[in-house]
Amino acid sequence: MTTDVLAPQQQRSRDTLARLLKATLETLDAHGLDGATIPRIAEVAGVAPANVYRRFRDRDALFRAALLDGLEASVEATAKSLRLESFKDKTLPGVVARLVALQVQQYRARPGLLRALTRFIEQDTDATFRTKALALAKQNLDRVVEVLLEFRDEIRHRDPRRAITFAILTMATVVEVRALESVSLWHEALPLSDAALQAELGRTILAYLRSAGEDKPRKRSRN
Repeated sequence: MTTDVLAPQQQRSRDTLARLLKATLETLDAHGLDGATIPRIAEVAGVAPANVYRRFRDRDALFRAALLDGLEASVEATAKSLRLESFKDKTLPGVVARLVALQVQQYRARPGLLRALTRFIEQDTDATFRTKALALAKQNLDRVVEVLLEFRDEIRHRDPRRAITFAILTMATVVEVRALESVSLWHEALPLSDAALQAELGRTILAYLRSAGEDKPRKRSRN
């Protein structure tokens, strides 16, 4: 939880805060940063606008608390669900295909919220919030990397962790542009369906991991 608000002691206050944070994320998703006004958020949460200002000094403080709360929930969910045993196809191609599909689904499910999160991190002047938000996002990235490291023997790069991290960040950047930007060179030059995009990204990641430039040193023969 962000330091902009003290954790309430009474259950009723905790429930109200939880509704307020949830309402903030829903309003950001529906209306974006500019449209997520305090009156709108308060209406969704079922509280008076004055109640919001009693808890948060301004709208940005509310945004920070809600976005960090959402990121923390995402980290907890990812830690529980994203394990190799949870994949139906436990081969490297199968896991990569599923990870790409999950990434696309995530951005398609709440594009407004993810767009607002990205924009707020870029423009917010609170360095502490930015550090916390990026650290939480990195925890989700690290979970994905750990899953793919189960296949380290199939990865030829000298540094499998670096190769996986690069591949996943590249995939996430492509998906982010396709899902969150309405105008881009991707849309103009390669207007793929989501299914086609997932297939191409899966093939690209596999090809890179299996034939990266820095090959592992070959074991010397004892003969």
